[in-house]
Amino acid sequence: MIRETGIAIKDILKMKSFEKSNIIAGEGGINRIITRVNVMADPDILNWVDKGEFLLTTGYFFKTTKLENQLNLIRESNFKKLSGMGIKIFPYLDKMPEEIIKLANELNFPIIEIDYEVPFTDIMTPVFQEIFNRQSSIINKVQIVHKDTMNVLLKGGSIKDIIGNLSKTLENPIVVVDHHFDEIIIDSLGDSQIYKKLEDDINLTFSKNKLRVDKNKTSRDKINIDEDDIDRIMVPIMVKNNIYGHLIAYGMKSDLSDFDVLYMESTSTVVAVEFLKRISIQEVENKYKAEFFEDLISFDEFRKKKAIERANYYKLDKDASYSVLTLRLSKTESSIDSDEEYNQMLVKVMYMIDLICKNECNSYLTANKGKKINILFMWKKSEDSNKKINLIAQMIKESLNAKVASIKFKMGIGRETMGLANVYKSLKDAEKAVDATKNYVDGDIINFETLGIYKIFCQDNLKEELISFYKSTLEPLVEYDRKRDTELVKSLRIYFETNGNLKKMSEKLFTHYNTVLYRINRIQEITKRNLNDEMDRYGLETSMKIMRILNL
Repeated sequence: MIRETGIAIKDILKMKSFEKSNIIAGEGGINRIITRVNVMADPDILNWVDKGEFLLTTGYFFKTTKLENQLNLIRESNFKKLSGMGIKIFPYLDKMPEEIIKLANELNFPIIEIDYEVPFTDIMTPVFQEIFNRQSSIINKVQIVHKDTMNVLLKGGSIKDIIGNLSKTLENPIVVVDHHFDEIIIDSLGDSQIYKKLEDDINLTFSKNKLRVDKNKTSRDKINIDEDDIDRIMVPIMVKNNIYGHLIAYGMKSDLSDFDVLYMESTSTVVAVEFLKRISIQEVENKYKAEFFEDLISFDEFRKKKAIERANYYKLDKDASYSVLTLRLSKTESSIDSDEEYNQMLVKVMYMIDLICKNECNSYLTANKGKKINILFMWKKSEDSNKKINLIAQMIKESLNAKVASIKFKMGIGRETMGLANVYKSLKDAEKAVDATKNYVDGDIINFETLGIYKIFCQDNLKEELISFYKSTLEPLVEYDRKRDTELVKSLRIYFETNGNLKKMSEKLFTHYNTVLYRINRIQEITKRNLNDEMDRYGLETSMKIMRILNL
């Protein structure tokens, strides 16, 4: 903001108090900006000066100090980025040393000879008054822009209207990047070809630098578009102390000024209000959908009946067929630090899923509970539901992997069921499919229909029988391994993987053939099962699957 709130050296020379003053060196720096005026009593003042200060002094220092110290004063003043120096040369000196003049010219550091009859206060007062007037003018302009922006919002205007208003003020293109809803919002009245180039820049910038996470302060830089260097200002849009987006201006038509930074920072707070409104609406909608879904799968007949009566509101037919896709979320390591960030991420994921489902199917409903998102799909008779739901799951996977790096997820797909009253059955299947990823199958998307024998073994009413069968067959071998630190269970697994081929077992286990033969005999002795007997062999293989599926 220095340039807009300060005053240039060349402009103070036009003031009445500088009528008898002359610039004697460093004329190449007359565009340097003064932000404050200070008086030098001794050179130690350089320890406390700031960029842009104009230093007033007398020739006494230059008369009583060694030349090298005088030169150091000019060098240090320039290094500290002071705007210049005003010196009362007379009556202390006839003129400034040639070495000082030469150095100031080389550095373009302005030195002005001040009329000795003019008090320093007569110089400082009008300069400070001019700086104050400029700062007041900026504040007034920012207030006007903010008021105009608020009026747009209060009249029901959208974010497009807000940035359209700002674009007219800055006379340059303005873009809002909504990280939360993964959207780029532009002024619809702008040049479409220009905005296509800006959209390409935004996609490159945020994918490359991950600014949505790291860039929490206003930044200013230059980018290259069509071989031209273009000014760019990016202001974060903060909601609940988190970055939800960026307001970006491009100096396509004229250079951006520090004024523009203030206008944008003021407007970003209004855009944040609009963001908050959109987020709140979605959160309320998600809450009602979640309550409806919970009633629908409830075993309380009254709750379920009420949900089915309200199904038309969500365009769901009580007699149609349905499938459930369950998405189970978890954090990546050190990715999400707070519940607020997690909720922000969850709402974004729900929105992304909504966009995909809206394009791919007619009737659906998303509902989240804790770290789970359930998606209910209604199918027409002519649709291949299994093919369609697998396609949608794959699209969700690709979208989340590309745009939400802070989470891991597993998806389970339940079998198709008839009628809303039976949706809970498909949900159970979907949840069991997700559970299968823990110790039975690999992958991010598991369709319950593809799980083979797991579909039987994961039934809750069979669990006790399965555990009992495991204990009577395989558990003695597991206990033997645990107590003696042997690998008989592993050897048995390899036996089944190689279809009982002892030579292949030996190769896989990197063990001598005789050792493998010995292990097979020990396995049969401990389990009291004969691997040459079909029923015994099948019983042990089944018990191995039970151990894996139930994580015993």
